[in-house]
Amino acid sequence: MRLSKFTLSDDEEEFEGYTDGTLWNGWISVCFTKEQASNLLNSTPYNYRFIKSKNENRDTILIVYWDDGEEYIPCSLLPTDDGDILEGFFIELEFVEVEEE
Repeated sequence: MRLSKFTLSDDEEEFEGYTDGTLWNGWISVCFTKEQASNLLNSTPYNYRFIKSKNENRDTILIVYWDDGEEYIPCSLLPTDDGDILEGFFIELEFVEVEEE
């Protein structure tokens, strides 16, 4: 997965995250590290928190409190193009990748 910048479809604020170019529901699929997810969610009106999972393979869960209920997003392993493996969270929103100039 490669590092890139994204905006929400109805906003111009840019957020850093990782993608491999695949789509979710027609929108670019983005995986965020814990810090990147916090930066994104802090810019929204939604509350969130990270909790420790009892499952040994996925030690962190992101809970987002959307208008229509809670969403539990488990940690995923995020292999980057740099060779690093990070913990990431796939937040399924209408993201658009920012084109490099």
